[in-house]
Amino acid sequence: MRPGVALIAALREAIADKPLSVKPVTCLANCQKSPSAAFSHRTGWSYVFGHLSVENVEDIVTGAMMLADDERGFLPLRGRPACLRGNGMSARIPPFHHHEDMPV
Repeated sequence: MRPGVALIAALREAIADKPLSVKPVTCLANCQKSPSAAFSHRTGWSYVFGHLSVENVEDIVTGAMMLADDERGFLPLRGRPACLRGNGMSARIPPFHHHEDMPV
């Protein structure tokens, strides 16, 4: 089984009782850091992480819950699992409505 497929299966099992969803995609264009995962907050930031494995499932769920629970839609660095910091993070994408808050 490919590492990404195994990660998806493990994540689906781990979030069964949580308000999260796992949506598989073919490619996140993060090949050098495969397998990867992306988190998206409905009104906030999105994140792409790499160098993940089934051993990181608990930490991935912890990070996803941190983002889901944050009122600002931001994944705070404090308390974030190690696999979701530093070299593990590939991208932090602002919400599409962020321009409304920027000074002109």
